[in-house]
Amino acid sequence: MITRANKLQQEIKFPKIIGDFRPGYCYGTVKTHKPGNPLRPIISQMTLPTYRMAKILNNILTPFIPIGYSLKSAAEFIDILRTSDPDEDIGSLDVESFFNHVPAQETIEIILDYVYRSGRIPLQIPERLLSEMLEVCTMEAPFLSNRGELFRQVDGVAMGSPLGVLFANMYMAAVETRTFNSHHRPRIYARYIDDILISVRESSDTRKLADALKANSVLDILVEKKEDHYATSVFTKDANVGRCLNARGECPHSYKRSVVGANVRRAFSH
Repeated sequence: MITRANKLQQEIKFPKIIGDFRPGYCYGTVKTHKPGNPLRPIISQMTLPTYRMAKILNNILTPFIPIGYSLKSAAEFIDILRTSDPDEDIGSLDVESFFNHVPAQETIEIILDYVYRSGRIPLQIPERLLSEMLEVCTMEAPFLSNRGELFRQVDGVAMGSPLGVLFANMYMAAVETRTFNSHHRPRIYARYIDDILISVRESSDTRKLADALKANSVLDILVEKKEDHYATSVFTKDANVGRCLNARGECPHSYKRSVVGANVRRAFSH
């Protein structure tokens, strides 16, 4: 598979699978901001032979993600608010357990459509070969549970996969296209992976677009409607008790520095 791809790709080459590998492993991070502090399951795939191939595929395919309504950062979201008149109510929608519910095979078909049938210059890799590579990296990736049992995730996208965000954005872009072909699009509709901001004139407009309206929080941003503008600040859920990474915890110092840096940047930008 890799040999065939490298013969057809002139600029980007996939590394040959050489060396010792082992299954990925499943672990959980605590959601301190939610009641009951549930675990967020993550499957580390760094030990898999397909990990590097998945990273290269992600880099190759990311430019094919439709720009549409997808945001790249919190700053982009705030810019939208600052240039919008507050003449409508605003709300947010959140896709629950999104990564686990992204249908892998359907999303692969969506990716192939965007790559080979969107009018852009397609990849040099044949469509069938690209499909096989994506399937191997997502639906054939083995991992060990905390009890040492061997599994593979046959559907959904694992958090921890280099292709996770790509699959999520591709799938949501297709859903949005289908939705707005048959439903009215709100004046403001902006999404960051699975967090969606909308503006509506009637509450019924929201019910038509989604089953439930969530609290006004997108990208950890609290939005308040003023007379002549939208005001923003850092949003924290009611269940958030202020816990974050312990400075004395056993994890890389780069992680600890990123926690401080992220909170400082969020304070200034939001």
